[in-house]
Amino acid sequence: MKTERAKEILLQLLKIPSPSGQEDRIMLHIMEFLHRLDYDVRIESDGEIIDLVVNPDADLFYEVHVDTIPIRAEPFVRGNIIYGTGSSDIKGGAAAILLMLENLRREGKELNVGIVFVSDEELGGRGSALFMERYKPKMAVVLEPTDLEVHIAHAGNIEAYFEVDGKEAHGACPESGVNAIEETYKMLEEMKKLEPFKARGEFFDPHIGIQELVCENPVYLIPALCRGRLEARLLPEQEVEDILDLLDPIFDEYTLKYEYTEIWDGYRLEPDEEIVQLARKAMDVTDIDEFGGMRSWTDAINFMYNGTRTIVFGPGNLDISHTKNEHIDVRDVVTASEFLKALNEIYGKSG
Repeated sequence: MKTERAKEILLQLLKIPSPSGQEDRIMLHIMEFLHRLDYDVRIESDGEIIDLVVNPDADLFYEVHVDTIPIRAEPFVRGNIIYGTGSSDIKGGAAAILLMLENLRREGKELNVGIVFVSDEELGGRGSALFMERYKPKMAVVLEPTDLEVHIAHAGNIEAYFEVDGKEAHGACPESGVNAIEETYKMLEEMKKLEPFKARGEFFDPHIGIQELVCENPVYLIPALCRGRLEARLLPEQEVEDILDLLDPIFDEYTLKYEYTEIWDGYRLEPDEEIVQLARKAMDVTDIDEFGGMRSWTDAINFMYNGTRTIVFGPGNLDISHTKNEHIDVRDVVTASEFLKALNEIYGKSG
C-alpha cells in the first residue's frame, strides 16, 4: 500500500513541470496537498522566489527543492521504477516528505520537525538563501539523492569560465599555428598534477575537469580560441583559497581571461554532533546503515554557512540525476519516508 501511494504522489509531482523559475504550479499543488491534511502553510517570497514552510518554529527542519533542470525526459513507469526529469533529483525526496506527513496524520502523530519546500536550487540556490534569511533552525536534513546514505560530509567546489587563445593557421599546417584545443588540455594536465588533486578522501576523491568546451574552427583552421567551463571537486578538509593560489598561475599562463563563478568550502560533521546522533538512532530503526559524503553543491551549503548543522539524505542516485535516463525506485521513496518519520519521532522524544 505504501509503495503504491508513494508512486501516486511522485507521479503527481512529475506530471507538473517545474524547471527553475517555473515553480508556481507545483508549489500550488503541494500547498493544496498540505491543506487537505490540515497542515498550516506559510508562504515566504521576495517577489520572485517562493518557499512553503510548515511548523516554522521548529529547531530541526527537513528541506527539499521542487525545481528541476529543464525537462529532458517525460515521466513513465516500469514496475516500481519511475523515470523522468526530477524523479531522482529530487521529487522522490519531496514525495517521501509528503508521504510521511500523510502517514503522521493517518496515525494521529505529531509533526515535531519543520518542513520547507524551496525553489531555485538548480539555478542559484536562492530559495534556501531566502529561507535562511528569515529562519535560523539549529539543525536540518537537506533532501538530495544519496542512495539512502546519510551524508555527514560535503565537497567543496570551484567553478571557472575561461578563454584559451591560440594562433590561426591552415588546418594542413599545424606547425604554423597554435592549437587552442591542445593548449586547453595542456592547462588541464598541469592542474591535474597539483598535489591537492592527488589526495584521497574517505567518501570521495578530489577531481578537476572540463565540463564545457567550445572551440572555433569555421573554415578548416587550426582553432585559435576555446571557451570553456572547469569544475573542481574538493575534499571537505581542503580550503578553497589554498587551491585558488595554485590554479591562478596556471590560468594566467594559458588563458586570455578567466573568472571564478562558484567557490565554496566543504564541511564534515563530527560523530558526536546532535544531528548525527539523531540520524544514527533513526538509521537503527529503519535498516539504513551507510554514512557518506555529498559530491555536488546542495542547499546544505547555504544552511551550514548560516550556522545550521546539516546532513544530506534522500532516495535516488546522484550519478544518473540530470541525465535522460534519470529514474528512481519507488521503494526507496518509502524507505526514505520511514527514516524521516522515525527521525521526527526520535527528535520529538529528545525534546
